[in-house]
Amino acid sequence: MRRGARWCGAAIALAALAGCGDRRLVLDVDVLSYIDPAYTSATFGPVIAVPGGLAPGEKAVVSNQSVNLLEGLPDAIQVESVSFSLGAAFVDSTGSGSDTLRVYLSGPNDDPMSAPPVIEQAVTLTPGVTDTLALNVDGDARVRALFQDRSMRLSFTTSLRGPDSGASLTGRYALTRLHATVIGGRAGW
Repeated sequence: MRRGARWCGAAIALAALAGCGDRRLVLDVDVLSYIDPAYTSATFGPVIAVPGGLAPGEKAVVSNQSVNLLEGLPDAIQVESVSFSLGAAFVDSTGSGSDTLRVYLSGPNDDPMSAPPVIEQAVTLTPGVTDTLALNVDGDARVRALFQDRSMRLSFTTSLRGPDSGASLTGRYALTRLHATVIGGRAGW
């Protein structure tokens, strides 16, 4: 009988403690793990040398990929902020040039490339050099809303520009990190 009373008392104490504090939930989400590894790296080139540099245009590496996040998170949790980070590596084997990396996010029923990119970064490519990028997006209302909906679509693109002269541009790139830190609290509190 005393044992049951102790468990009841412990349960009441835990319930009282749960009512204290600011009730924040912090989740680390490895968004990259939701993407097939076959789409997270690729080779590029050759982009031949022409005066002014040849620009073949924007190419989707990951195209309109569905990402379902935060499964099991109750509707009572309101996403307050999201910090989204990206890491990428570019290895230039030959030739010089540039690339522009873009990450697009959208709701589950929209084409991600129908809205402006969440991340856009230019990269200068130099033969024999590996360039690494580490980019962060904090406080973007679009990103916060997508994580609140718990489902999104993602596209990742590159836009190469080849050299003016010399060897053709060739190399490879890889996404090394797509990560989100989500902070939430109780909805309506």
